[in-house]
Amino acid sequence: MALLIFQAGMFVGFKKAGFSYRVGEQYFRQMNGRPNDQFMGMNRGDFENSHGAIGKIISISLPSVIISDKDNTEKTILISSSTDIRKFKDSIKPEDLKINDFVTVIGNPNDKAEIEARLVRIMPDPANMQGGFIGTTTIK
Repeated sequence: MALLIFQAGMFVGFKKAGFSYRVGEQYFRQMNGRPNDQFMGMNRGDFENSHGAIGKIISISLPSVIISDKDNTEKTILISSSTDIRKFKDSIKPEDLKINDFVTVIGNPNDKAEIEARLVRIMPDPANMQGGFIGTTTIK
């Protein structure tokens, strides 16, 4: 049983490390940089979140959406016909997404360092909420 858990941990770690490596390689390839340089304080040992993103939409060119993540990292999200897009309880179409929408995305990484979205949820922007996040402080 312990071996099975160890193997699962190795598999997940390998996937995350591979995604982080591809993000860096794609960035430097697109920006004509040198892959051995440090980028915005991110060392090779830092891992990107490979299965999702939380942030504001900064560009829409369907089926791709670019999100500015919590550290101002841009992530490319791919939306397909099977992607579930929700605003509160309602399902919406990809065409209803807008720039500056605050979204949470859950999906799977691909070999191009993009996230293939399974769920996109539009949420209220925490920066605009009075009193902070729901559940951590009281709303005034």
